[in-house]
Amino acid sequence: MPGEKIVSLKNERVKAAAALKTASGRRESGCFLLEGPKLIAEAVAAGYVLDEGFYCGEQALRRCAGLQARMTEVSDEVLSRMADTVTPQGVVAVARVPGRRELCLRPGGRYVLLEQLQNAGNVGNILRTAEALGMDGALFCGDAVDLFSPKVLRGSMGSALRLPTVHYGSARQAAQALHDAGLCLWGAALREDAVPLSGAGELCGAVAVGNEGHGLSGEMLDLCDKLVVIPMKGQTESLSAPCAAAILLWELWGRRDAGC
Repeated sequence: MPGEKIVSLKNERVKAAAALKTASGRRESGCFLLEGPKLIAEAVAAGYVLDEGFYCGEQALRRCAGLQARMTEVSDEVLSRMADTVTPQGVVAVARVPGRRELCLRPGGRYVLLEQLQNAGNVGNILRTAEALGMDGALFCGDAVDLFSPKVLRGSMGSALRLPTVHYGSARQAAQALHDAGLCLWGAALREDAVPLSGAGELCGAVAVGNEGHGLSGEMLDLCDKLVVIPMKGQTESLSAPCAAAILLWELWGRRDAGC
């Protein structure tokens, strides 16, 4: 049931929720912020526990009917302070970061490996594509974006809440874990030993996607079992990380699964 309306930006619950927009705030509290009825519903369906929610207007409250959490009405100004977007969707919720849910690599699995990606929106988009194409999980190595950042959650459209993930400290550790599971590691690079993407294909393994500015590190390229080239025309020198990931995952596995 709704409680008393909060109109002060100095309210402690408001300040605590607003702090969840930062990585330090999420680490210190063990919670993260969900914005919009759709993302909140995705989190609940995925088994996340909501601590409380805030809404602005009766219409927003009706869109979240049935949530098992304390819902408190707030003013437009207060909601804007808590929300991460310029035009809030009328409701935000505070959810608990789950305990360690580490991905267990399995023989025959298909994964995407993200090395040192810094853009939260890009990470979210890649996770969304990975789930859509039936990947079994995502591996991260090196400095990784916080998966519970608002931009990752929005970019993934909820996929970040469902897709199993695991983080490794280095490229070598990630490659070793894949090899221990009997999995092949793929990478894309303009090198003489790379094969055309159209001629590649394995039933399982992991596709490595590199940093937005520099691509895969030299160490990661050396650790890859197979390298492929994405054909490009015109004067384009490179593709965005989400675009490259989508092409690689589709051509290696998605097309075969779709029977194309």
